Amino acid sequence: MGNNKNSEIRNFYADSLAILEILEKLNDGIKPTLLGKRFYTDAQLAERLNISRRTLQEYRDNGLIAFYRLDGKILYADDDVETFLKSTYRPKY
Repeated sequence: MGNNKNSEIRNFYADSLAILEILEKLNDGIKPTLLGKRFYTDAQLAERLNISRRTLQEYRDNGLIAFYRLDGKILYADDDVETFLKSTYRPKY
C-alpha cells in the first residue's frame, strides 16, 4: 500500500509541475508589453463593453475615457478602462 501511495504522490507532483509550467507559458503570452500595462483596441473594448465603436468615439471626444493613439490605432489601457467604469457606476437606490 505504501509504494502505491508514494507513486500516486509522485504522479500528482509531476502533474502539478506540468500544469504550473503550462500556466507560466500562458501568463507569459499575456503579459503587458507597453508601459507595463495591458491594452485593448477600439474593437476589443467595444465588444467587451457591448457598445458600438461610435459610442467609444463619443466617449473619447467628450474626454470621458483616456486613450492612446499609436499610428492611427486607438488603444485603451486596462487601468484607464477600470477608472472610466468606476466613474460611471451608479448604485441602486
